[in-house]
Amino acid sequence: MSLKLNEDAIFIADSHFSSKAQALLDYLNVLLSSPPSQLFLVGDIAQVFLGNLPSSIKSHQTLLEKLNELEQKEVQIIWLEGNHDFFLSSIPYFGYLSKTLFIPRNQQPLHLIFEENLYLLSHGDLFLGKKYELYIKTLTNIPLLLKGIDYLSGGEIYEEIEKKLEQKPIRQAPIHFFEFASKRIKLYQKNIKTPISFKGIIEGHFHIGKKIEIYGVSYIALPAFYFTLQGNESRNLLK
Repeated sequence: MSLKLNEDAIFIADSHFSSKAQALLDYLNVLLSSPPSQLFLVGDIAQVFLGNLPSSIKSHQTLLEKLNELEQKEVQIIWLEGNHDFFLSSIPYFGYLSKTLFIPRNQQPLHLIFEENLYLLSHGDLFLGKKYELYIKTLTNIPLLLKGIDYLSGGEIYEEIEKKLEQKPIRQAPIHFFEFASKRIKLYQKNIKTPISFKGIIEGHFHIGKKIEIYGVSYIALPAFYFTLQGNESRNLLK
């Protein structure tokens, strides 16, 4: 699907929200005082969030309530599934985010139109190899099993998983950005067929926060909010 990208759009990626990392709430409060027309949540917004589990919804209640307030301010929220947040389309069944557009991984990249140019937006964990694809498919193909386990354990198993993942360190990998960006662009060109050529790629996942243009294609690696904690670095990087 295609979506028009507004000039005041804000992107937030890789905030890894948890009981130990809640700066995102403060930033959402800032947005409430001056709401953008669009807010893109580009995956891994929480350290572990399973949108089909009541225990996970309860654990992230404060975050969901804050996003609900933004919806009420007529902010268009687009939330892309990452590799730490799954089954997002189930969230409205719990009374939250009824107007939010949820983009599962199998529908990424999302096509964005900005100034008549096409940009591809994804969380970023695409084209990472067969082993990674098998790992992700295994996680995303067992929603009913997860719900059953969550129900039978009274949420205790989810709580244990959440505690362990909250202890997992969030890292910034040192990379040679030109080589990395060139490789990512080639992978998109090889795997994504579009009716018109794309002007750029926007993705998170890698916690980089840089952009570059190579052979006429812009590659924008979004910063990890977990590290920057500053919304001004997440504003529309295409302007």
